[in-house]
Amino acid sequence: MKNKIVTNISLKIISLLFAFLLWMVINNASDPTIDKTFTDIPVKLLNTELITDSGQVYEVLEDSTVIDKVTVWAPRSVFNNLTASNIIATADVSEISSLDTIGIRLTTNLGSEVEKIQGSSDTVKLNIENMRTKTLALKTAVQGQVESGYLIGEVTTDQNLVRISGPESIINKINKASVDVDVTGFTSDIGTNAEIRLYNSEDKLIQDSRVSQNIKTVGVKVSIYQTLEVPVILSYTGVPANGYKVHGEIESSAGSVIVAGKSKVLSGVNQIEIPADVIDISGKTEDYEAEVDIRPYLPDNVFLANTAQAKISVIVRIQREITRRMAIRSEKVSVVNVPEGFTASISEMEESILIEAVGLPGDVSGISVNDIEGKIDIAEWMRAESMEEPQEGFYQVEIDFGFPDNVRVAQPITVMMHLSKIVEE
Repeated sequence: MKNKIVTNISLKIISLLFAFLLWMVINNASDPTIDKTFTDIPVKLLNTELITDSGQVYEVLEDSTVIDKVTVWAPRSVFNNLTASNIIATADVSEISSLDTIGIRLTTNLGSEVEKIQGSSDTVKLNIENMRTKTLALKTAVQGQVESGYLIGEVTTDQNLVRISGPESIINKINKASVDVDVTGFTSDIGTNAEIRLYNSEDKLIQDSRVSQNIKTVGVKVSIYQTLEVPVILSYTGVPANGYKVHGEIESSAGSVIVAGKSKVLSGVNQIEIPADVIDISGKTEDYEAEVDIRPYLPDNVFLANTAQAKISVIVRIQREITRRMAIRSEKVSVVNVPEGFTASISEMEESILIEAVGLPGDVSGISVNDIEGKIDIAEWMRAESMEEPQEGFYQVEIDFGFPDNVRVAQPITVMMHLSKIVEE
C-alpha cells in the first residue's frame, strides 16, 4: 500500500496544482455575485436652503443622517475597488414629507456594476421650527473673593448688548446673558476678556450649537478698592431754650463706618466729620432726634463700603434745668492767694449764705452741702480785672463755690473785700 502512495509522487503533486488552477480560471470567468456590508455611512442633505431661506432652522433627529449598515450586492470583482467612500447617501429637502421626513437615496460611484444596495434605515428625520433673534442686556458677575481689606467696586464691559439667534424653542428659554470674572486674591483693578454665557430663568447654563451670537467675548474691567474703618465725628450748634440744657454727649447709631477708595486717597483719611450746623438744637425743649446722611461729607473719591451705613440716627438729650437752694455758714468762705505784703478781709457777710444752684437734675442732686466751700481767689480776681499790681481798697468780689462746670449759681453772690498793705511796727 505504501508503495502505491509514494509511487509517482511528483506527478500527483503536479496534477493537484493543475486542478486548482483550472478551478480558479473557471470561477473567475463566471464572476459570481456576492454581498458586502459597510457601517456608519453619512447621509448628505441637499437643498437645505429651502428651509433656512424661509426663516426656519432644522435639527436632525435620532442621528438619522448616519446609516448604521449599508449592504451592497455586486460581482466579486467589483469589491476589489469598492470601499465605504464609494457609497453615496443623499436626502433631498425638496422631497420632505408632511411628517418632516426625507427618503434616503443610496448609490455608488461605480455605476451599473453594483446590482443592489440597501441600508438599515431609509429616512432622515428633521425637526423644523422658526428662527428667532433676540437682544439681551449684558450682565456681569464676579466669582471668588478679593484679599481681606479690599472690596469690589464697579464692573463694566465694553459692550452692553448681545444679539442671539437660533431655534425659537431654544431662544425662548434664554433670558440672561452674563460674563463671569474671577477676582480671587486681587488687590488692584482687573482688565480682561470674558466669554459671554447664556442662562435660562433658573440660572442654568444653555449651550446649543444652533444658537449664534453676534459677539462671543467682551472686555471687562473690575475696580478693586481698599477699605478703612474711620470714626464719625459729630457736633451740634445752637443752645436749647432758656431753662433747658444738653445732657451728655451726642448719641449715634454708628460711631464709625467703613469707607473705600484707592489706597493713595485713603492714606489721607482718618475721620468723617459732620458739620455742626447739620444738627441745630437752637430753642429745643426736648430731645433732638434726626437721621443724618453722611455721604455728602465723605472726601472726594471716597465712598461707603456698605451703603446700609449711609444714614445714621442721632440723638441730643435735652433736659429741663432745676434750681436747688442750699445754705452754708459764712465761716466756710475763705480768701486765698493774697498778694505778699497785703492782707484781705471780708465784711458785710451774713452768718448764713443762701445759694441757688441751677443745672440738670442729675448734676445738681449730686452736690453735697457739707462739701461746699466758698473761695475768693485774689490772683484769679486780679487777672479778671487786668490788675497787674495789687492796690489797696474796698472791692465787691464774687464767691466761687467750686461747682462743676455744668452747674451754675442762679444769682452770683458777692461780698465786700478790703485789700490793704501790711504795716510793719
